[in-house]
Amino acid sequence: MIAASVPQIAKLPRSILKQLVKRFETAHIHGYTFDHHTQWLKDKGYPISRSLIHRFCKELREVKAANPDSEDILALYLNGIEQSKICL
Repeated sequence: MIAASVPQIAKLPRSILKQLVKRFETAHIHGYTFDHHTQWLKDKGYPISRSLIHRFCKELREVKAANPDSEDILALYLNGIEQSKICL
């Protein structure tokens, strides 16, 4: 049995992840880019690479597309991460 590694971004506190998801959802309104998100996380004390943030956003979009009626895509994403840790 091989345990899957947990993405670095999934290890962030849930409150930070919720704020990041909100930032993704309002990026078109506020003009946020992945560079903005990277700097915001760094300012909060979480130096996460731009590529990891991009990958996280892409994975959230995939979760949302698979579950269009869900209110909490972050919970679904984290549940998927938890399930992948069980075994491969």
